[in-house]
Amino acid sequence: MNRLYHLIYTGGLPMTNGSEYPKSQDRNPIYTYNPDSQQPADSYYSSYPFRSDQPYPYAHYYHHSSSQQEMHIHQADSQMGRKQGMNGYINGSIGDGKGIILDTGGELGGKHGVGFNTDGHVTFNSIGTHASAHLGDQYGINVHGGADLNTNQGLQFNTGGQVGGKHVLNAQADGHLGLSQGGGFSTEAQLGGKYGLGAQANGQIGGGQGAGFNTGAQLGGEYGLGAHAKAQIGGGQETGFSTLAQLGGEHGLNAHANSHLGISQGAGLNTGAQLGGESGLGAHANVHLGISQGAGFNTGAKLGGDNGIGAHAKGQLGGGQGVDLGIGGHVGGHNGQLGIKFGGKDKELKESKDIKE
Repeated sequence: MNRLYHLIYTGGLPMTNGSEYPKSQDRNPIYTYNPDSQQPADSYYSSYPFRSDQPYPYAHYYHHSSSQQEMHIHQADSQMGRKQGMNGYINGSIGDGKGIILDTGGELGGKHGVGFNTDGHVTFNSIGTHASAHLGDQYGINVHGGADLNTNQGLQFNTGGQVGGKHVLNAQADGHLGLSQGGGFSTEAQLGGKYGLGAQANGQIGGGQGAGFNTGAQLGGEYGLGAHAKAQIGGGQETGFSTLAQLGGEHGLNAHANSHLGISQGAGLNTGAQLGGESGLGAHANVHLGISQGAGFNTGAKLGGDNGIGAHAKGQLGGGQGVDLGIGGHVGGHNGQLGIKFGGKDKELKESKDIKE
């Protein structure tokens, strides 16, 4: 009775000398963490913290008949509290051809609460680390980041964040740097989902591709307002740039401009605009100048598509075609054209001559 009185009123543990209660040496400590961690089966280190299979290790000191039912009730409450409370894990391994691996994580308040996890590895030819955290479920705040460095692909990194799910705010950035791939980056941000506001930018230097970048922005999805620009220098593609703007999708307003400059292709420019789709109003103009291609231009305008009203003009000087000028137009299904040509080679006559021989 004295021991029972001491246990009930102190809420603690009876003093023992190690021999009075021999079973007490087999007990494991209890923690508030959930041991249901992501520990791999071949982990070198055991998951921490440990938990006893018996939620109340001193329950065998009670000898009342009603204590068993009360113990089961407290056990169920304790299990529920651990699932909705805090849990965490630490896993690690060394060797097995994988170097050193460490994995940690924790969660407070379930999947709708706060959580994080990190991992890292070190081998003879690579090192990497990654981390992620969340506040609330998928519609809360989520962030992640990682970096890897190895002898084959060089340095690579990835970061990202999300607030309120994919239909609210998203942002991410990727990058790489290495001897074979050169240096590059890619960034993207989006507000309000695919029908909201989005922007992206890409860049690349080296890696057999010269230098290039690509930027773009969009408002209201594919049927809203969009614009982008890109440029390229070297990498077997010489020098060039391209711009594009769009309002209202393919049946709205579109405009573009392209240019290039190089030894093999010379200099060129291409511009165009369209309103109301292919059956609406369209206009274009092309110009080129080079040693092998000579100088030339091509312009045109169209209203109402192929069955509407259209006009075009073209010209060419040099480039193995002599002098070639032409104008034309169409009204409904009727076409007309007028052209003047001096010099150049007539492929049809050459082909017929080869056949006779």
